[in-house]
Amino acid sequence: MSESQAINFDSCGIRCAADLYLPDPDRFQSPRPAVVIGHGFGVVKEALPPHAAYLVEAGYVVLAIDYRTFGSSEGEPRRQLFPLRQVEDFRNAISWLETRDDLVDPERIGIWGVSFGGGIVLYTAAVEQRIKVVVAQSPALGRRWTRSLHNPFEWEEMQRLLLADRRKRYATGEGDYIPLTAMHGTGQPSAMPGDELAVGFCEAAEQQMPTYKANITLESVEKVIEFFPDRVTDLIAPRPLLIVTNGSYDLHHPLEQVRVAYDRAGEPKKLVVLPYDTVGLYSEPGLGVAMRHAVAWFDRHLLADQRAQAEAEADALVPPASLQDA
Repeated sequence: MSESQAINFDSCGIRCAADLYLPDPDRFQSPRPAVVIGHGFGVVKEALPPHAAYLVEAGYVVLAIDYRTFGSSEGEPRRQLFPLRQVEDFRNAISWLETRDDLVDPERIGIWGVSFGGGIVLYTAAVEQRIKVVVAQSPALGRRWTRSLHNPFEWEEMQRLLLADRRKRYATGEGDYIPLTAMHGTGQPSAMPGDELAVGFCEAAEQQMPTYKANITLESVEKVIEFFPDRVTDLIAPRPLLIVTNGSYDLHHPLEQVRVAYDRAGEPKKLVVLPYDTVGLYSEPGLGVAMRHAVAWFDRHLLADQRAQAEAEADALVPPASLQDA
C-alpha cells in the first residue's frame, strides 16, 4: 500500500485530520469509488492502516478520519466523544471527498466503522443519503452497549458521577475525565468496564499510538447513554448494509445486541458472524477475514452499476442477431 497523504477537512468549523489512501494508478483509473473509515471508542486513525490496506488494494480511495477532539484533529475539550458530532464528522468527510472529483466518483461513496465507529456509521447511514453502502464491524450500540458493560452497582455509581459532573460543569465550566476502561470488580469507575482483553488492548494502543490517550470526558459517557443507533437502522434501506461481528467470547460487542440492530434493518442486508473473540478482528487472521467480507460487499454494491454499464456498452457494440448473418 502506498503512503497516505495527511489532509484536513472542516467539520462544523473544526479542523479534522485524516489520512488519504490512494489505489495504484497503474492498476486503477480515476475517479474511483471511495470509503470513509472511522475508529472505535476513544481510538485514533493510526489504528486504521491495516484495515485501509485491504480497501486500497481492491481499488478504493480511502479516507481514515480522526473525530474532532481526538488524535490530530482540533477541538476542545480534548477527547470529548459526542456521537452525533462524530456523525457530522463522517458527513463532512464525505463533503470533502466530493470536492476531489479528480480522484473520487461522488456517486460511489461508502462508509465503514469498527466498534463504536460501527455504531456511528449505522446512525450516519440512516441520516445521510449520499452514502451508497455501509459496513459496520462489531458495532457498539450506544446506550444498550454501555449499560450492558456496567453491573447494577457500577451503573448506579456512574449515574452519581454524571450528575456530580453536570453540576461541576455548570458551576465552573469544566468537567472531569474518566478512564476509557478498567477491570471489572476493582471498584475503579471507567467508561467501558472490561476484562483482560479490553484492558490489554487499551494499554497496547497507548504505547503504540502517540496521539492516543486512554481517557475521555465524563460528559462523553452521558452523550453515549443518549445515543441509540440500533433504533434507526430501518432508515438505511434501500442502501445495502453489512454487519461483520464476533461470534465467540466478546462482552464488548454482544451478538444479541447486534442482532437487534440487524433485524430492524431493511433489505438489502447481510450479517456475517465470525469465530473470533473481543479483539480477534483487530489482527490477523481475523482482521483479514473481516475485511475481505467488507471488500466483497463494497464490490458487489459500489461497483454493480459500473459493471452493468460496461456490459451494456459491450452489448451495444455487438450487432443484433438478425444482422449478424446479413
